[in-house]
Amino acid sequence: MSASASADVVVYSATAGTLYGAEGHASGAELQTAYVARALAKAGFRVRHVVASAGISRTPDGVEVVLLSRHYLEGGLPRRRAIVQALRESDGSVYIQCPAGIETGFAGMFARLARRRFIFSAQSDADFMRDCELLKQLGGSQGWSARTQIRLGQRCAHAVVAQTEQQAALARDTLRLHPQVIRSFCDLGEPRPEAREAFLWVGSFAGVKDPLSFLALAERMPHVPFWMVGTERKGWQDLAAAVRERAARLSNLELLPPRPRDEVLTLYRRALAVVSTSRYEGFPNVFLEGWSRGVPVISLRVDPDGVITRHGLGAVAGGSLDVMERILRRYLEEPAAVEAAGDAGYRYVRRTHAPEVIGPQWIRLVESLLDGRE
Repeated sequence: MSASASADVVVYSATAGTLYGAEGHASGAELQTAYVARALAKAGFRVRHVVASAGISRTPDGVEVVLLSRHYLEGGLPRRRAIVQALRESDGSVYIQCPAGIETGFAGMFARLARRRFIFSAQSDADFMRDCELLKQLGGSQGWSARTQIRLGQRCAHAVVAQTEQQAALARDTLRLHPQVIRSFCDLGEPRPEAREAFLWVGSFAGVKDPLSFLALAERMPHVPFWMVGTERKGWQDLAAAVRERAARLSNLELLPPRPRDEVLTLYRRALAVVSTSRYEGFPNVFLEGWSRGVPVISLRVDPDGVITRHGLGAVAGGSLDVMERILRRYLEEPAAVEAAGDAGYRYVRRTHAPEVIGPQWIRLVESLLDGRE
């Protein structure tokens, strides 16, 4: 990999290549890095996005897509050398790294040693937690080496970005960091769904997502359609097998395979509501993608910064499946409640998460680092 001239901003997210034509499925963290890169490029910055694989070298918005060397895929020492090489050759004045992992430490140390500026962008509450058992449930990096690299990078950061006020408070309380809150991006879709056909769950088969609770809801409501789009997570193969076995016994539940993001977005437009059974989250992209298409969210536990309750964007069950079932039945019986919550969700995304709202916040942060105010 080689890059001519320096960049204003380098966004480093090795696994985001699926958003630039590589095979695979993008996570919420990867999607947010692409949003950041695009917003900064549109603002006139020279932006490079470093990824492990891609099908294009430049986007219509002007983001330069640069590749890690093939040695990155080998793991171990070759991977570490590839990371450092990519950071050096992408040659940015400001580096933005996400999600948390060993790259956080490399990016932070490189920026400090090279006298560049570094922003760590959190994408999960797990990024600021110390409890190893809880981190395992959350899918966070619980190995000693990875945790050390994450903490080192966070300490090296000239700015830390959190998704919610709750997440920022966690960072202050556990790690004495002082993040700036910049909420997640979301493009607005068509505000009116095509049809209200089923309750939709989208996520990974990992403990923190608690997919078995969604199956329990489907078992309680055998005449109501449920759709589940799940991806397997390393280390949770037994849970994925349990989900598949239990789902096979439910005639009212369709277990749908992973699919390109565009196809997932079409499912939102046919959903009665997005259902979340997660134990913890940051600010879920599935919430935003539902709201941006006029679909409410029904959450078993999670309500980031209390926005669902405060703005009437759906309902929160307080951890109770009995309450959750009553909410779902109410939505079936009261279409007006579904429409009202969906409309509120659309308005919320438009005023709080749309690119024209979030982009300027990232632009101001990068400008402050470039001119030395941070």
